[in-house]
Amino acid sequence: MTLQVGIVVLNWHGGLRTQACVDSARAQDHPQKFVVLVDNHSGTAECDALRRRYSGEPDVQLCLLDENRGYAGGNNAGIRAALARGADLVLILTQDAILAAGALRVLVEAAAADPGIGVVGPQIVDTRRPEYVWSVGERVSVALLCVPRTLLRHRRVRQSWYDVGGVLGCVMLLTRRCIETSGGFDEEFFAYYEEVDFCLRARRDGFRIVCAPAAVASHDGMRGFLGGFAPLSAELKARNLLRLMRRWAGPLDWLVLLPTATALIVASVGVYALRGRWDIVCALARGVRAGWRGRGGPLGAMAGAG
Repeated sequence: MTLQVGIVVLNWHGGLRTQACVDSARAQDHPQKFVVLVDNHSGTAECDALRRRYSGEPDVQLCLLDENRGYAGGNNAGIRAALARGADLVLILTQDAILAAGALRVLVEAAAADPGIGVVGPQIVDTRRPEYVWSVGERVSVALLCVPRTLLRHRRVRQSWYDVGGVLGCVMLLTRRCIETSGGFDEEFFAYYEEVDFCLRARRDGFRIVCAPAAVASHDGMRGFLGGFAPLSAELKARNLLRLMRRWAGPLDWLVLLPTATALIVASVGVYALRGRWDIVCALARGVRAGWRGRGGPLGAMAGAG
């Protein structure tokens, strides 16, 4: 039996980038697939463009939200629509990602290889430098949450698929059973680290997370703490990292987390201060304060946050 895949593409002012993403999804050779295109309250002009482009296309279902729900809430809306339409698997695909030919078929084959598999990720390469590999799976460990991901990633392609601790949120295939058991993304994160939280919950619930590196997707927009922030993204990243730590860390984890978290934040503040970006420094401070207080959800009026 061919598994049906609902491909959730979350759009926020993506324009031609989103169209290229959707086109790469529709071109996949897996026969049983459809796209749920979720617009995260981009505005009238963007929604009208999506209607003109995709209304009447039987394999594309438009889901136009009346508020910006962030990565977590927007993808949850798409997941619900995909499951309601009968999807056995749901592929999360952000608007700045492109699937290479045959990628979906490889991901589905990996998911079907073992009923214990709940999450599958591809090899992620840089859109502008395709020879540069961003990820072939992540080593996600609670004690090492504050260690830069680039230091923890798997470095070489091995078997057709293999177990990993987590996958990047720009492209991740989820099984229906994993979603129904572990739940969707935690909307209190709004944006950033919700995929790490999801992977930790999936592992807690006994699901395997694997990478299938023969499936390739390109992504444009990878940013770490030192890579360049807007104030909103800086505040969200700092806040959500602290939320993640408070949720998952045990007593022994804090022995590593406290010094590494301190080093990460202090280094980030120092770099942005040297750049004269005091707006980013203040945003990081607000995020740290909110994270320690356990706050979540959108930041004030988030109409401009994607």
